[in-house]
Amino acid sequence: MKILINCFLICITYTSFSQSKELVILDNNSKKPIDLVQVFYPSLEIGSISNADGKVKIPLLEDEIIVSHINYIEKKFSFEFFKQKDTLFLIPKTNQLDEVVIYNLDLKQKFKEILENSYLKKYSTKKIIHNCTYKETFSVNDSLSRLFQAQLEWFSKNSLFKSNIAIDKQNIINLQSVDYSKIIELDNSLASSKAAYIENKLFFQFTHLNLLLELLINLTDDYEIKSIKKNENTNTVFFNATLRQNGEVIYNHKNSLIVFDKDYKAIKQLKFNMIYDTDFEDDISKIYNIPYKKKTESHITELSFNKLKNGKYSISYYISKLKGIIKTENNTDKITSEQSLFVTQSRLGEKLSKGNIDFDKPFYKNLPNSLKNENIKILLTENEKEFLEK
Repeated sequence: MKILINCFLICITYTSFSQSKELVILDNNSKKPIDLVQVFYPSLEIGSISNADGKVKIPLLEDEIIVSHINYIEKKFSFEFFKQKDTLFLIPKTNQLDEVVIYNLDLKQKFKEILENSYLKKYSTKKIIHNCTYKETFSVNDSLSRLFQAQLEWFSKNSLFKSNIAIDKQNIINLQSVDYSKIIELDNSLASSKAAYIENKLFFQFTHLNLLLELLINLTDDYEIKSIKKNENTNTVFFNATLRQNGEVIYNHKNSLIVFDKDYKAIKQLKFNMIYDTDFEDDISKIYNIPYKKKTESHITELSFNKLKNGKYSISYYISKLKGIIKTENNTDKITSEQSLFVTQSRLGEKLSKGNIDFDKPFYKNLPNSLKNENIKILLTENEKEFLEK
């Protein structure tokens, strides 16, 4: 299988209901907002996620709700309690009396056992439609130049990526509406930065856990276990490692983490911190034909799963944030590209016959002006609102 390495992605999702609730989620100790908190109705397979300001919007439904985050103790709330609250506080897992151990663990063997023995048992492999919010931001020197957010339906035939089948045959995207869209026209010296985007085919390849496991098994070595935090339900493994392709170092994992279930039979969440070991490459801007040099510095990806009503895991969000440097004759610019796909509702057993997203175009070129959404599902941060108002 030909494995494509340079990709990044992020994901957010949501659905529309007549009555919704907005609240803020804060760290119990620091009282600071928490990003990427999942607020989820497990019996309804409906949820949402907090933004960088800790704010989240979710339909108000008479059912139990679960609030979870990779770094915080999971909480369950009754409907009566939840509907009365405007602020929720989560306790960091560092305050929990987990067992912390440091020892050798054969991670590669654990990945093989999941892929070969328990993957089909633990992860949903039936056809499914995810209602999602897709969000993309692009910044030059920490200043936003592109921001859009859209609602879409994402059909996935199953959770297995198959290298012998085109990605657009395994995934179908139906764009439903556009929440926001703004792209600043940059001057010619930044034309190469403005043109940057992640290919949709790569974007959706890396939402499939089995592809990531194959990378960890076949191309990654020099595993170093930093620590393992064990509690009643999970084993969180912090590790360093090196990924090589054709004998060349592509990137190094630095304090990446994987959250296994208690028996190491499934992965509930992962966060990869990848530091690239590459030199500048020469390229030419497709817009203005300007020569420039580019370099990837780091890439953070995060993939999380929730259980469906059938007891099997299904993707809840995927996030990718890539940082790099672009040099032209007159400028050196730092770029940050971030993409998010958050699942807000999963409809098991349903199928889309066709979609309206062209996988060969950048996502922002698939956004028609005619599709507007009056009911915004995922909240923007204050900084993003200011960018849109400029």
